[in-house]
Amino acid sequence: MVEQRKMNVTADNETRRGNYSNLVLISHRKEEFVLDFLFLDPQAQSPQEGQAMLTSRVILHPGHMKRLYQAIGENIQRYEKNFGTIVLPANLT
Repeated sequence: MVEQRKMNVTADNETRRGNYSNLVLISHRKEEFVLDFLFLDPQAQSPQEGQAMLTSRVILHPGHMKRLYQAIGENIQRYEKNFGTIVLPANLT
């Protein structure tokens, strides 16, 4: 059985605001996974200028990455149960 722990989390206003990302690049090596969250501005982009802004980088141990993967799957299932299936455009699958 997993022990339930309570944790108080605090953050300054800038961190609480969060960062918007519409693209994520994931890379890895034996010791870690690196998630680069990017913002690709559709109004500032042209086919010749494929530049994205890095908004946040998260580096995770492989064990933490696997737990995140499982938690994301569980949350998507709950979301779809409450709000319906998330449909991806054909070119993004």
